[in-house]
Amino acid sequence: MPPVENPEEVKKVRAYVAALQEAIGKIGIRPRVFYRYPFDHISLALVSKAFSLSNALLILLDAGNAEEAYGLSRSIVECALTLRFLTQDRAKLNERTYRYMVFEAKDKEYWMHWALQHASGGEMERKIRDHAKQFDIKDDPSGVRKHWSGKDGFAWKINLEDHPLDNATSTDIVKKATYAVEYHATSSYVHCFSPVVNNLLPREFVPFEVKESSGEFERPSQKTLLTLISYLHNCVVYTLFGMNVDRPASVNQMFSDALASLMPFRKLHS
Repeated sequence: MPPVENPEEVKKVRAYVAALQEAIGKIGIRPRVFYRYPFDHISLALVSKAFSLSNALLILLDAGNAEEAYGLSRSIVECALTLRFLTQDRAKLNERTYRYMVFEAKDKEYWMHWALQHASGGEMERKIRDHAKQFDIKDDPSGVRKHWSGKDGFAWKINLEDHPLDNATSTDIVKKATYAVEYHATSSYVHCFSPVVNNLLPREFVPFEVKESSGEFERPSQKTLLTLISYLHNCVVYTLFGMNVDRPASVNQMFSDALASLMPFRKLHS
């Protein structure tokens, strides 16, 4: 098993995640009726997803799988960007939340289309069409060709666009740098671009055996922790804002303390 690069920092971040979860529970949030306040339910579900992802990242880091954790950390960024988009304009909160929800139906229409390609003319086709009719699902794969928000380049654009919670430090250059480090860089691990294989390259003329990461060129454990802390916090903050729930001062303090507890980022190569 690869060595854990920074076990004490992983331990501190695990304590932060647990403390933040406890702080949210103490707020006593009660979701309102779904049909009038869908954001309550969708946003809180995304918060739960962000916590689930955080715990998964910590497990991977504890197992020495920092590179796999780093790729997975992009999913927390995605949760936060979704919540940023939903809460960008209060007047559009329900409309955007509804758009997020109905994309599931478009996804089902996509799968119905392809299921029918393999079941035409038989009993299975009849069952598929009867089931689809019951839930008003159409044979149409086109609805998933764009992002559910309707925006091309969703992550880039939503990260750059203004939000009511932005402050003086949310400058254009900071937003672009944040995207580069916490979305573009993690994307290379999601899509397995060339940087992900650098630590796994075999040696010339040495009989090949499947190897674990050498950690020679990249050690993303700390970057994973920074992403986890930042975007788990963002998920909570956007959700409380969207629900008009006061944010406890302890949430901000825990966030600041967690960031301060990490050592400065260590660069392996110039």
